[in-house]
Amino acid sequence: MIIFPAVDILNGWCVRLHQGKYDAVSVYAQDPSEMAKAWESKGAQWLHVVDLDGAKEGRAVNLTAIEKIAGSIDIPVQCGGGVRTQDDLKRLFDIGVSRVVLGTTLVTDPEFAKQAIDAYGPRLVAGIDGREGKVAVAGWREETDVEVVELAGELAEKGVERVIYTDINVDGTRSGPNIESTANLAGSISVPVIASGGVSSLKDITALMRIEPPVEGVIVGSALYEKEFTLEQALEAAKG
Repeated sequence: MIIFPAVDILNGWCVRLHQGKYDAVSVYAQDPSEMAKAWESKGAQWLHVVDLDGAKEGRAVNLTAIEKIAGSIDIPVQCGGGVRTQDDLKRLFDIGVSRVVLGTTLVTDPEFAKQAIDAYGPRLVAGIDGREGKVAVAGWREETDVEVVELAGELAEKGVERVIYTDINVDGTRSGPNIESTANLAGSISVPVIASGGVSSLKDITALMRIEPPVEGVIVGSALYEKEFTLEQALEAAKG
């Protein structure tokens, strides 16, 4: 299982939000690229980057910081937040991002989403953020009536090759991931799932590894930043 250290960018800084709330912010570094380099030096195989300003405003905001991250490390970068157009996709790929995460447009603009999936294939990831089983969009601030499992199934049929599932209620809380909902999603679709949200201990990583079919990876943020465990320990636990 792949461990994805998270680097969330708000106002140019590396931060973490509590349950996706923009007024519940913890700042961990003024230069996100320094944090990216630190995770790489500790053995990270991938980095997960989110433009939080972009997610809120519906356009890329922190491109300079993202480009600096991509240019500072040798491991691949997976990035999302505010991707709404083909130009947004091109800009991110041009500055060195390996995979782009689509979120809001999966619901609000399915035609664009399908065009992006057809054009970029495995370089596109569906980011599905859920609260009580329903999809939330626009930086998690807007609720929809769309079911998480239903959307994931439709996207898999359209050619999406990978899904990131975030349970908003536990994200940033270090209260433990929602194993039940993650397992339900992984067992409902034919493409790999990356879990996100709530990891607080190495036991949580072990619990995610027990899910059948297996999840491909897990995004870890607050627990690493608050030193609940080290990245090296997480990587070892993820070996099984």
